[in-house]
Amino acid sequence: MPVSAPNPGADVVRIHKVITRGLAISIEYGQGDGPEQAQRDGYQRYVKALSGLVHGHHQGEDLIAFPFWNSKLPEGPFERLASEHRDMLPLLARIDAWLASGEAAWKGPALVGLQSALGALDQLWHPHISVEEATLGPENSAHLLSAEENTQLAAELAAHGQAHSQPAELVMAFIFYNLTSEDREAMMAVLPPVVSQELVPVVWRPAWEPMRPFLLP
Repeated sequence: MPVSAPNPGADVVRIHKVITRGLAISIEYGQGDGPEQAQRDGYQRYVKALSGLVHGHHQGEDLIAFPFWNSKLPEGPFERLASEHRDMLPLLARIDAWLASGEAAWKGPALVGLQSALGALDQLWHPHISVEEATLGPENSAHLLSAEENTQLAAELAAHGQAHSQPAELVMAFIFYNLTSEDREAMMAVLPPVVSQELVPVVWRPAWEPMRPFLLP
């Protein structure tokens, strides 16, 4: 299927790539005493964007993607996937608590707690997305959905993600710059041009620029 043709399954895979890299980078730079002093603000913004994206992505799947796909694949593992989303919530809550802990975030016990939460989330994440992509990934989107259904589902998920993956000024840049150039271009095509041409590069840049050391070029 051409890159320009709407395929919500391909969009799901790209978001999964963003979160997978986001987890890996958060774990890498959070080791020991954490990132160097000059990068701490950017690291916290990066982790905040990761948490906000996971929350918004899972909510969109629970409310939109899973009910839609259940009508196509009634024997699909949607209750299992939704249950795994719920299993991740306490770990996200621990990450959010670390983000809200101020200067104490950089003390040993807090960083150990963050690493524990990130590591546990990473352990749940990989088997979860393997099942998810096999169920509602690009192949099933291409073969089981009509062009109209692909377009509708892709638009609904994109709109929900924009509205609920917060803070948008961090999350949108986090999405774009945790993707390689080809995937980034495809993801930008799903969103209104104002996001990629004005909001991220100009209006929101001061907010996300501190994350730059952790992002792809």
